[in-house]
Amino acid sequence: MDVRRNGETVDLIMPLTADTKETFYITSDLHIDSVYCDRDALMHDLKQNNGYIIFIGDIFDAMQGRFDPRKSMDNLRPEYRRNDYYDYVIKDVAELLEDYKERILVISDGNHETSVLKHSGTDMCDRLVTKLNEMGGNIIHGGYGGWLRCMVRTLKNHPLGSIKVKYYHGSGGESPVTRGTLQVNRQAIIYPDADVIYNGHSHHQWYMPVPRERLGNKGRVYFDIQYHIRTPGYKHDYGDGSQGWAVEKGMKPKPIGGSVMEISLVDNLPTVSVTMITHAPRVQKGG
Repeated sequence: MDVRRNGETVDLIMPLTADTKETFYITSDLHIDSVYCDRDALMHDLKQNNGYIIFIGDIFDAMQGRFDPRKSMDNLRPEYRRNDYYDYVIKDVAELLEDYKERILVISDGNHETSVLKHSGTDMCDRLVTKLNEMGGNIIHGGYGGWLRCMVRTLKNHPLGSIKVKYYHGSGGESPVTRGTLQVNRQAIIYPDADVIYNGHSHHQWYMPVPRERLGNKGRVYFDIQYHIRTPGYKHDYGDGSQGWAVEKGMKPKPIGGSVMEISLVDNLPTVSVTMITHAPRVQKGG
């Protein structure tokens, strides 16, 4: 896999044959430093899905900074109760992810990281990427939104086509009834060139294939599918449902997990398939 930054686009250049494929574990909202992160499920999924890895925002929770109005000592892991809170969290998360440094392709920003940058003047994702790359990784720091071009070639480097993936960490609130699925129609219009669209942020999980009628260059009508995916991540702050911020706000329990995207050749053309990875939430320490 050859990974290159092309402006705000990341090009993933992959040679494939009819008998091979590339696999990507894509998820968001790890909140890995939170007491409510299901680290066991996260590490299980990273090990179980042994392809490349892409994180689309909120790798960190990072709400316990000195000037953060959301901070709560009850939500702070004991080992992070230090004056160098941000520094130590970044170092600790880098060590947790060190074994996966050669498989991680992109780490992008979420609203938790941009909030820290705005209020405390430190870019946590950039510092994490720097540390992992110093350990031997070759990871690209992505934006809050961006594009991945999965460029498929023959073993002799002849182009066969590409799968274009739009990622966007997400926006908005709980959406308890629609779970954010109304975004599908909006994003289908905004990103007509995307084959796959990934969102996170709300901790909901869904997978919605949208068939499209297309017109080819020679006037031939054909059909394809645009895949819309929302990944839930690994934070379960609903706890046991008895108390806490999520309960007081009327939020509901959310699933845990991510998704596997596979790119292979069918009739010598690149094709994509997506499988959702879902776990029931479990009460974590402090939850």
